[in-house]
Amino acid sequence: MSKLEKLIDSFQLKLDKFMIGCDAIEEEGRWNKDLHGEMEHFYVNDLVSIIIRLIAADGVISEKEADYLNDAFGFDYTPEELTEVYRSCEDEIGLSFDEDFENGISYMRELNDRLADSYKELLALICEIIVESDGVVSEEEAEEINRLKALCE
Repeated sequence: MSKLEKLIDSFQLKLDKFMIGCDAIEEEGRWNKDLHGEMEHFYVNDLVSIIIRLIAADGVISEKEADYLNDAFGFDYTPEELTEVYRSCEDEIGLSFDEDFENGISYMRELNDRLADSYKELLALICEIIVESDGVVSEEEAEEINRLKALCE
C-alpha cells in the first residue's frame, strides 16, 4: 500500500468518526440545524471546498488530484469537471471563505473540543494528501496549504 493510499484510508476513517461525532452533537440538540443545516454536511462541504481550492491553486487540476477527491468522497469528477466546479464557485471558496471557515471552527470548538481537534486532523491530512496526490506542489498550492495550516492554529 502506497503512502497516498494509507493517507486516504486514514482520512476516510477519521472522516467517518467525525461524522459520527457530528450526529451525536445534533442528537444532543447543541447544533442549530435550522440555521446551519445538517452538521456533517456543513463541515464536509467546507472540506470539499478546501480541497478544490487547494488543488486548483496552481491553475491545473491533475487526474491524480481529481482521483483523490473522488476516492475520498465517492464522487466521479473528471479534472475538467472539477475545474468548472471551481470556476462556478470560486467567489464562495475564495478569500472570503477564510473568515467563514475560522468561524466554523470556533463554533465547533464551543460545541466539542475533541471534535474540533478531529476536524483539524482532517485538514492536516488533506494537506498531506494534496502534496502526495500528484507529487508536485506548486508555489500557489504551498501558499494555500500554509494559509490553511495558519487558520487551524
